[in-house]
Amino acid sequence: MCAIFGIIGETNLSLLKRMSSCQIYRGPDSQSFYENKKSNFSIGMNRLSVIDRKSGKQPMFSHDKRFIGVFNGTIYNFREIKNFLEKKKISFKTNSDTEVLINAYSYWGNKSFNYFDGMWASCIYDFKKQSVNLSRDYMGQKPLFYHKDKKKLIFSSQINGIFEYKKKFSISKINYEEYLRFNHFPAPKTLYKDIYQLCPGQYIEFNNKKITLKNYWKIENGGDYNIFFEHHNKKKIENNFEKIINNFLIADKKVGLCLSSGIDSNLIKSYMIKIKNNINSFTIGFKEKSYDESKYIKKERFNNNFKKILTEKNFINTFKKIKRNTYFPFGDSSSVPTYELFNQVKKKTNVALGGDGGDEIFFGYLSFKGFYLAHLIRLFVPIFVIKFIKIFSSKIKITTNYLGFKKKIKYFFKFLDKKLFLINNYWISNFDETDVQDYFNKKNVGLSPEFKKIQKIYNTNNDEMKFAQIYYMKYFLPLILIKIDYSSMLNSVESRSPFLSKDLVNLAVDLPSKKNFSLFKNRKLMKNIFYYQLSNYNDVRKHGFAFNKYTLLKKEKFIKKMINKDLILNLDFFNKKYNDYLSGNYDNEQYLWNEIILNFSRQNLECE
Repeated sequence: MCAIFGIIGETNLSLLKRMSSCQIYRGPDSQSFYENKKSNFSIGMNRLSVIDRKSGKQPMFSHDKRFIGVFNGTIYNFREIKNFLEKKKISFKTNSDTEVLINAYSYWGNKSFNYFDGMWASCIYDFKKQSVNLSRDYMGQKPLFYHKDKKKLIFSSQINGIFEYKKKFSISKINYEEYLRFNHFPAPKTLYKDIYQLCPGQYIEFNNKKITLKNYWKIENGGDYNIFFEHHNKKKIENNFEKIINNFLIADKKVGLCLSSGIDSNLIKSYMIKIKNNINSFTIGFKEKSYDESKYIKKERFNNNFKKILTEKNFINTFKKIKRNTYFPFGDSSSVPTYELFNQVKKKTNVALGGDGGDEIFFGYLSFKGFYLAHLIRLFVPIFVIKFIKIFSSKIKITTNYLGFKKKIKYFFKFLDKKLFLINNYWISNFDETDVQDYFNKKNVGLSPEFKKIQKIYNTNNDEMKFAQIYYMKYFLPLILIKIDYSSMLNSVESRSPFLSKDLVNLAVDLPSKKNFSLFKNRKLMKNIFYYQLSNYNDVRKHGFAFNKYTLLKKEKFIKKMINKDLILNLDFFNKKYNDYLSGNYDNEQYLWNEIILNFSRQNLECE
C-alpha cells in the first residue's frame, strides 16, 4: 500500500515532495522520486512495505527499460503471472508484485489489467511512445485522482496532492447534488469541476497532450475471463477459495483479520486458521447494546482476538482526527469505529483481511429482501393504495437505535411509490426530489446524470435482483471501499478483501440471482458452497458495522465549532434540518453527516 503521484509535462522535484508530504501516512516506510528532463515528467511514491521490503523499491523499470512505473496496491496472483512471464524469457530481479505488474504491462500492454487479481492504482510511462498510462482496479479499491492542465497531467492517490499543484478549483453544483444523493461522489466525479477520479475498471492514456479513457472491464456487462480466470462453478469456487486466501496472506509480516460477528469474516477466519494455525483478529465493540455485535464473538483456540469497546470519548477524539484528515468526503459514519479498528491492527501488523464485498457477492444486505418485496408489491398493489399507506407510515417516530423495526417500516413505505430503480438509493441516502428542490432552489427535478446510468442498467436487465446486486456493487460498495482505504491508510495499514477476488466477482455478476438470492434463507449460495466450513458458525442477526451518530450530532456547540458555515452551499437548509434533528426528527441524520464531512474536506482543501 502506498501513495503514487506525479506530473506529466513538467519536472518538478519540489512539487513531488509536497505531494509526498501531504499523504505521508499512506507510505511511511520510504519516499522515492524520479525526474526525467528529456521526457519531461516527474513521478514519485510513498511506500508502505508489505511485500519484499528489501528490493521492492519504486519507481521500477521493466526488464527491457522501456517502461517505468509506480504502483499502489497488491496483485494477489502475481506469482502465477510471474511464472508465465519467466517461461517467455522475461527475467526478474525482485520478489515484488510491482515488478510483475510493470513486466506484465511490457508484455501484454493494456490487456494485462484483465489478468490481475488485486487492487491497484498505477502509473506507467512508455519511453518509446512518450506516453503515460494510469489504471485503476476493477472494483475501485484503490483511489486515483487526476487533473489536466493545458499540456500537463497531474495525478495523485489523494485529491489533496492535486491541490499541491494548484490551490483554486471551482466547485460543481451538479456533483454536489450527486454527493448528497449517493453519500459519496460516484466516479469519475469529485466536488471540483476539473478534478476527476479514475473509474473502477478503467485506464487512461495521455499522449500528445490528449487524454483517452477506456474501460478494460465493466462488471454490469458480465464476467471477465481469460488465460488466468476460467469459469468456475460452485464446487470449483469452494476448492479455489483456500488458494485465494493463501494469495491474500502473502506479506512480509503476519496478516491479521478484522473480525465481526458476521458470516463473511468468520468464513475467512476458518480458512486462515486452517492455513496458519494461529491468527490475530481485531474487533471493535460499543457500550450501546443495539450497535454492539462484539458480544457474539467468543474466545476460541487458535484465534487471539483483540477487542476494544469504544466510549463517547473515543468517538469525539477520532472525529477530531477525521476532521483534520478528510480531503475526499464520504458519508459512511462507520469511518469512526473503522479508524479505531485499524488503529488496533497497527499495534500488531501492517496488513489485515476483512469481509468487505461479501454482502454484495452473496446478497447479504437486508435491503435486498426489501427490494424484492417492493417489486412484488408494486406488481400487485395500486399506487394510490401505496400512497395511502405512506401517509400513515410517515407519522412513525423513529429513534436513534440501530435499524429499529419502526425505522425499517417507515423508510420502506416512504419511497415505495418512487421509480423502482431508484428505491435502493433513497433507502440509503434519504435525500429525495423535495430535498433537491429546497436545497438547490430547483423548480423541476429530473433524473440526474448518475440516475440515468442506473436507469439504463435497470432497463437492460430482466432480472430485478441481478439489477439490485449490480447497483450495490457499483454505487454502494464504493462508499465502503473509500471508507476502508481512508481508515486503513490513515493508520498505515493495508486492508485486503478476499471476497473481491476476481473469481468471486465473476461468479457474482454471471450467476442468475435465483441461484444466489432467497427471500427466506440468508446467504443461500454462500452457505451451500461453504457448508462444511460454516457448520460450526452460529448465524446471528444481520448487523452492519455502525455507531450511533447521535452521540456526536447532539453536541450542538461542538458541531458548530467544527464546521465553517461559509462553506455550506445552503446554510438555511442545513440549519433547519439540524434544528429539526435536535428536536427529535432523526430522518435528517444522514444528510447532516454528509454535509458536515463535506465541510471538513472543503476546510482542509480550500482554506489552507
